[in-house]
Order: sequence, then C-alpha cells, then structure tokens
Amino acid sequence: MSSAAAIPFHLGPELGRAINRTDFFRLLKSAAQHYRFDCFALARVSEASPPFSNREIIITNVAERRVALFLYGMRQALGLLKTKASQFLAMPLSGSGSLPEDYPRDLVLNEFDSNSFLLVPLFTPEGKRYCVAFSGKRAEPDQGEVAEVLLDTIRIFDKFYEEILAHEMSGRLTQRETEVVKWTSEGKTSADIAIILGLSEHTVNSHIAAAVRKLEAVNRVHMVAIALRMGLVS
Repeated sequence: MSSAAAIPFHLGPELGRAINRTDFFRLLKSAAQHYRFDCFALARVSEASPPFSNREIIITNVAERRVALFLYGMRQALGLLKTKASQFLAMPLSGSGSLPEDYPRDLVLNEFDSNSFLLVPLFTPEGKRYCVAFSGKRAEPDQGEVAEVLLDTIRIFDKFYEEILAHEMSGRLTQRETEVVKWTSEGKTSADIAIILGLSEHTVNSHIAAAVRKLEAVNRVHMVAIALRMGLVS
C-alpha cells in the first residue's frame, strides 16, 4: 500500500453541504479515487433478492450496460457464497479476481475480472442493510486501509441517510421537494425551476427523482397527478 493511500480521505466541507444524490455521487467517487478504486456502487441489501441486483443499486459510477459485468467480477473476486451471504455481513470483505491460466485469449475480457473488490456493509438506525462495493485494478487493501475506507464510507452514508434515506423511508416530501413538485405541476421545466429557486438543474432533477420514488410514481406526470390527488399541491 502506498503512503498516499494510507492517508485517510478528507471529506472536508463537501460532506456538510451534501443534500442530494448528485452530491453523494461526487463524495463516493472522490473517496473511491482517493483509495485508488475505479468504480463504486451503493446498494440496498435485501433478503428477498440477490445482493447487488441491478434494481437494488442506488448510486454508482458504473455504466448501466456494464453493471452485470461489475457484479460478475465481484462474485468472482469475493466468492459466490460470501457474496450471497452479504445480507449477514458485519465486517468489510475484500478479494481479488484472477484469470485462469487456460483462459481463451480470443474471448472478450471482462474488464472487472482481475480487479480487487472491497464490500463495505452499512446499516441505518432502523437496522436496514446497505453496502458499498469498491472495485479497481490495484492490490487488495490491507487491514489498515480497509479500516480507513470503512470509516470514511460510514461518514458519507450517515449523511446520506440523514439527507435522503430518512425522508424517503418516511414517505414525506421535504419542503424543497414540495416546491419542485408544485412548479412542475404548473408546467415548468427543470431549467425553469432551477432559475426560480436558485438551484442547479441537476439538484432540481434530484428532487424530482426523490419525489417520484416517495410517491411511487412512474414519471413526472404521474408524480404530479398523485400529488394533486393527495392535496400536496393545488
């Protein structure tokens, strides 16, 4: 492990200012890069579905078309049985993938096959389980580095819970989400709402996505219809 990787990731003021999924995407990406991982994926862990199934992933920098390869690489590196048992995981799990000597060189290589993976378990105050998987073409992290990654990841996740998950679990829209839904119901675009509320367009879209999830809508139009029916906007 290099001396640079041994230095804990400094979250700085960005953590305190994080309020939406875009902010947390940037924090997780920065943390991954600091520890020399190329990819990350934050996901729910459910006993009812395979760990890290596509639909359980919340935030990731892995392109959608490559998620299946990422998950396959993780199962190969960590072991299928251990990955399946991740809903019971209490401590981080790490491992490295390797290609068999007789691997046909004319086959398309899964870019994640020879990566190191680190799976970090996370928990909400209610006991719901989540985890973050990091992956990169680097040596498997030692215990000291795993401890640093765990601490930084917990800090980010705790803030993510406070700003995002707690509200989603309650099913209640935040004041800002209600404002965004109201302006959407009046036919305003994300760009329009960003100007009106003094936000970035990415932040507006993040609030809309959160409102869609909380109201169990399928799109913006459905979101507005549900909000009107529930009296959340008039």
